[in-house]
Amino acid sequence: MATLTFLGSAAAIPTVGHDNTFIAVEGEESTLLVDCAGSPVLKLQLAGIDPTRLSHLIVTHRHPDHLYGYPSLLLGLWLLGCPEPLCVVGEPDAVSGARDLLNVFHPTESWPGFMPPVYRPVECDAETVLLDLPDLLITAAPTRHMVPSIALRLVNKATGNAVVYSSDTGPCDSLLRLARGAQVLIHEASGEMEGHSSAAQAGRAASQSAVDRLLLIHYPAHQANLNALLTDARREFGGPTELARDLGALEF
Repeated sequence: MATLTFLGSAAAIPTVGHDNTFIAVEGEESTLLVDCAGSPVLKLQLAGIDPTRLSHLIVTHRHPDHLYGYPSLLLGLWLLGCPEPLCVVGEPDAVSGARDLLNVFHPTESWPGFMPPVYRPVECDAETVLLDLPDLLITAAPTRHMVPSIALRLVNKATGNAVVYSSDTGPCDSLLRLARGAQVLIHEASGEMEGHSSAAQAGRAASQSAVDRLLLIHYPAHQANLNALLTDARREFGGPTELARDLGALEF
């Protein structure tokens, strides 16, 4: 089985117990991150994942809460003696942003023996192959956000099961097409505003794409009544619906 672990679940304002949203994915052979918030090396260790096994970072879009942990991640991998350079792949503007953020610290001049990451920007149109790994197939599609952003479909090649992650997006047909037939949809629930979705809109997307299960993520964790998000989503979607929780995991 492949395992997906939530390293953070909050929208742009983190709270105690809810880091900004980012995700770890482990296949039989591959270990990767989706976006990079928080203290990534620490969060990987708390999840029981060896940071030196990390091979890829997928970046979905260029916003601070999805990228700010990147220099810390690279510093940690260098100090831990990671044997291979990290491959940073994803939406082109986000890949450029990651590169710019790391370069603030002049790692090639300041960190002896540092292996520069490999950058692979990918222009995504409809369902584009982002990574074709021995154990995981990851495709992406552009979504509707304030800056260019992509949603991801992660398929475990051994089981055929699929998990779709919306990243930040308003309602859009490209996400529905990407999610169709998936076992799990992980959908943001920041609220009904430009480039984002409410919990009810997330539930509607789950219903329209006929997934089996919905997890809400990137939600306003500082809100007093998080159960209200579940109530709103469940009005639109009849399947199992939960809040993603930090260090919670699912297998697919």
